[in-house]
Amino acid sequence: MAEPDTNLPGDGGKKGARAWRPVVAVLAAVTIAFCAWSAWQYAQGNDPLTFLSGDALQTVAEPAAADGQAAATPQITITANTVTADDVAAACAGLSFDGSNVSVAADDVKAVLTSDGVWVEQATTDDAPAMVDATARRAAALAKWAAEQNVGLADVTWISEDANGAVRLVVRYGCDGAPTSGDTPALLSAAEGYAISGDAYAQLGDAPAFAQQGGEAPTLPDDSAITVVQKKTVDGEALTKTKTTYRVVDQNGKNVSSKSDSAGGSTSGASSQQGATVTVSITVDGSSAGAGSSSATLTLPAGATVYDALASCGVSFNAKATGYGMYVSSIAGLAEKEHGGMSGWMYSVNGSTADIACSSYVLSGGESIYWWYANVEY
Repeated sequence: MAEPDTNLPGDGGKKGARAWRPVVAVLAAVTIAFCAWSAWQYAQGNDPLTFLSGDALQTVAEPAAADGQAAATPQITITANTVTADDVAAACAGLSFDGSNVSVAADDVKAVLTSDGVWVEQATTDDAPAMVDATARRAAALAKWAAEQNVGLADVTWISEDANGAVRLVVRYGCDGAPTSGDTPALLSAAEGYAISGDAYAQLGDAPAFAQQGGEAPTLPDDSAITVVQKKTVDGEALTKTKTTYRVVDQNGKNVSSKSDSAGGSTSGASSQQGATVTVSITVDGSSAGAGSSSATLTLPAGATVYDALASCGVSFNAKATGYGMYVSSIAGLAEKEHGGMSGWMYSVNGSTADIACSSYVLSGGESIYWWYANVEY
């Protein structure tokens, strides 16, 4: 006789059958519930079997593909704001400061952009008080505009020149926090740096409410110095509107010499200053600190200073404005205090150590200028 086919001996399989009854009851209840839910879904116009397709697991539908083509992979595109030199010139034509129109025609300015900032050159025939005030307001207004473009421009440098291209005023404002109101003294005190020529400063009266220079000396896009003649010259400024001369920066941010656009008119009067020059020699010697030396012979405009000669000799340097004039802190990458607390740059003229700032020493022609790195500690 065969053994019962069961895992529980002695009950004839009756207990196993009873164990399945609850499971069957649950399945029956689930089936009835699903049928009821499906009927409700159909009544709502939905397909209750959608969950069986992959679409139910997608949170974003794929775009429909063209016939015979696979669906394209979605791409993320970042659009960056950009500003061009033409944009800057156009902005200059619409400048407003503290509710006043300070615009200047786009054709009357030259704009240069780098990743660091904006440089604007303008030849102006305004008298010195009007020129200083207008330049400070325009530069501050343009700095505010540059900040609003959200392209990471750090600062704005505005260079006002006379008809011969001699710098009358250069002023720089940071794009973040540039002033939006104030008189001329307040605007200049808020600048990162500025310098006024000796000729222009002399026209501001006996006791101007601001110094001739302040802050850190503004520089060109290549970090070289902007030449501003600190002393009053014999011939004065060339304010006859004869030409526009861009001598400071070009589209590549490099120094430009006498790049002029004729504007017609007379060339008489102060413009004769353009032909007056002085010739000097200059040596820069950093050999005491292992930096070597170099020499050059320069022809400079009449009224040029030792500072102007250094700025024209092709050697990079850093300088800052002080109460005594321009102070040169580094030449050719060799900075003060790198070789001892008293180490730094000094200069002499014709063998005699000068006791005035290099920007105050006016050259007459024939001088031998010597810059050397002094007080090196070994």
